[in-house]
Amino acid sequence: MIQSKFETKFYEQLDSFFQLHGFGFLTDQNQYRKSTQNGFQNIIFSISESHNVFWVEVNFGVRIEFVEQIAQQFLNNSFGYRPAANTLVISIGKFLEKKYFRFKVSNKDDFDLVIQEIRSFFEEKGFAFLKTADSINFIEETLNDSPTMPCRYLYNQVHRCFKGIVAAKLSDNHNFATITAIYRHFLLKNGTDEDLLSYERLILFLHHYNSN
Repeated sequence: MIQSKFETKFYEQLDSFFQLHGFGFLTDQNQYRKSTQNGFQNIIFSISESHNVFWVEVNFGVRIEFVEQIAQQFLNNSFGYRPAANTLVISIGKFLEKKYFRFKVSNKDDFDLVIQEIRSFFEEKGFAFLKTADSINFIEETLNDSPTMPCRYLYNQVHRCFKGIVAAKLSDNHNFATITAIYRHFLLKNGTDEDLLSYERLILFLHHYNSN
């Protein structure tokens, strides 16, 4: 089976399930998305094929519009990507602490099993996480509770610094100055000169920012 036919069949089997939970399919982005009061929740699929075996990776996460509207102004993402950026995103494998996990489909039995496993994951864990994560307080805690440690809910730890400090400001975190310094130190060691300059511009912006 060619990949395009596999994808068509694959999404056909998931459409009614995700629609039942309020998610619509965005064909151009291979994701199911649900608008929320704060932004959106989404489930993103990446499908590849090798030697007649299909591999399916599933990521899911949330966008908090207040965070992204500020952070994206200071990140080097393209203008076209900014409205689609997630605030938090994690793969099913990483969420379940299964390293390098992807779903494998090599025959019809695999196909049926994978569809059922995806449905079961979201019914048992995924949808509950998305509902909990759709909150500025959850975002702030997730990004900033351990600012010296990598955050498992973002792939780009440089972007984590920007989103984390925005969330700290929006949540009036009393450790704002300390978190600012920790992320600055991280960027000095791991970012580019451009990242550091953009971060300092963001901090200056936040010092004068008033959400009211």
